[in-house]
Amino acid sequence: MQSRPLYSRLLLQFTPYGGVLGATLVAVAIASLTDVLLIRQLQNVVDALRPQGITHGAEVAGGVLTAVGHWIDRLLPVTPAQAALWTIPAIIMALAFLRMVSSFAGDYGSAWLSNRVQADLRGKMFHRILRLPNGYFDASSTGTTLSRVTFDANQVSQAGLNVVNVAVRDSVATAGYLVSLFTIDWQLAVFCLALLPLVALVVIFAGRRMRRLSESAQNAMGELTRVLDESIGGQRVVKIFGGQDYEQHRFDEVVKLNRQLAVKHAATAAMNSGIIMMLIGATLSAVIYFALLRAQANALTPGAFVAFMGSLMAMQSPIKNLTKINEPLQRGLAAAKSVFGLIDAPIETDTGSRPLTRAAGHLELQQVGFRYDAGDVDAAPALREVSLDIAAGETVALVGGSGSGKTTLASLLPRFYDVTSGRIMLDGVDVRDYRLSDLRGQIALVSQDVVLFNDTLAANIAYGDPAPDQARIEAAARAAYAHEFIERQPKGYATEVGENGLRLSGGQRQRLAIARALYKDAPILILDEATSALDTESERQVQAALERLMKGRTTVVIAHRLSTIENADRIVVMNSGGIAEAGTHEALLAQGGLYARLYQTQKQLTS
Repeated sequence: MQSRPLYSRLLLQFTPYGGVLGATLVAVAIASLTDVLLIRQLQNVVDALRPQGITHGAEVAGGVLTAVGHWIDRLLPVTPAQAALWTIPAIIMALAFLRMVSSFAGDYGSAWLSNRVQADLRGKMFHRILRLPNGYFDASSTGTTLSRVTFDANQVSQAGLNVVNVAVRDSVATAGYLVSLFTIDWQLAVFCLALLPLVALVVIFAGRRMRRLSESAQNAMGELTRVLDESIGGQRVVKIFGGQDYEQHRFDEVVKLNRQLAVKHAATAAMNSGIIMMLIGATLSAVIYFALLRAQANALTPGAFVAFMGSLMAMQSPIKNLTKINEPLQRGLAAAKSVFGLIDAPIETDTGSRPLTRAAGHLELQQVGFRYDAGDVDAAPALREVSLDIAAGETVALVGGSGSGKTTLASLLPRFYDVTSGRIMLDGVDVRDYRLSDLRGQIALVSQDVVLFNDTLAANIAYGDPAPDQARIEAAARAAYAHEFIERQPKGYATEVGENGLRLSGGQRQRLAIARALYKDAPILILDEATSALDTESERQVQAALERLMKGRTTVVIAHRLSTIENADRIVVMNSGGIAEAGTHEALLAQGGLYARLYQTQKQLTS
């Protein structure tokens, strides 16, 4: 995306707060104008200090000062010289007060708007993240996505309001100082503008380089977040396998890259600002020389000379800020590209319009094929022409070696992925014809890797219910054999479980997941190796809870330990993405095929 449309889109984020934005920019502009007017008062002060200035002080001041002097003169019986003594301090005091009020209003409005838009962007990003397809998360690391929401969104605010704020404030100040310079001595003012084309060339060159460096820095920061996320999240694996040195090396490399990019960025910004300030310094030296010549020729009054030089030197700061505006702008635009890239990422396909209140649970897979990379026709398919009919209320177990397609098949039922070929029917209707939310409302999932949220035990059981029913929560917990250990917690059902339930044992976490599925009361159940990581006692309790959960529900079980699915209505053996054989436990053993070999192998290992 080009810089102009990207920045235009960024500015559009402020349109809902147009009134506040306008008031903030007006306050910023007023604050800048007061700075210009305060510098201009030097002319009045210096000229009033001359011997003839005391007598004709009010006339020398001119403009606003004369008008105020006449007004005071009408109120107070004083001479013009005495009026000048009142008007100059009065104007300076009034300007200082106006500067204080407008500066506060500008700074407060800027902070309010910047944080509001930043929050809006993060809200849009999170809204999109919740609706992204699984394929997005397969291709992107968690650390990169986290970096976009936290770091990039913060950088975007720099490219938004802060840049506009600086542009308005310093543009108004620069324009005001230029007007002041031209009104004092237009010839000297024209001389000062001679180097502007050189300044523009420096800004353009530096801007392009900073944009490239900023984009590289965004990627490097995402990589840093990813390494941290993996190292901290997998700290037990790191320790047990002695990976500290490897992780330290990875971290040092990505930190080194971030440091190098930051130094290059700072060097470019410093060179940009330094060259411009050198050009301004050369101009300032020449202007002082010629201004002194004109003052010696009585073409400039002492007050005019002081005001001209004061305005010229004061103008350096806003010009410097304007030249530096490219740095946060390019950094922010690089971040905005990342932020809007996430916001614009395509969401899950949901073209179905058929409502579904409660399904009977009849599933039928018709010649289903699937590739994780659907665009790559040469990629090996994860599933090949799988056909399977599962009656309502039937329990079907999927078994097979790693990579055989068990988990992939189960993931297609709630449309975590869409089939590449064939179709999946639910109660005689293609699952793609149902509304996605209605389809997933019919399915409950209990997996080996239980996900618990840092909330209360009750909230985790009733997750997804906007109006939880405490009686249903307790009933689900009792059915899942979780009520007893919940009651032993310090606050019972109101006890916080900690991050991903780390305060609970594996069996307790699994029973909570079963209670969550019982609370949902969905007609279709997917059990993804729900007992594979448990000890014998925990497995016995969880298995009893699962048996209650499976009653009256269409259940698809994925299992490595074949002893846990011997009572399934049907066992489907998968191999290389297809169905190798299917039948009951006894029938498959009698066939002496792949299932029988797997079963005997596991039996020998356990014995």
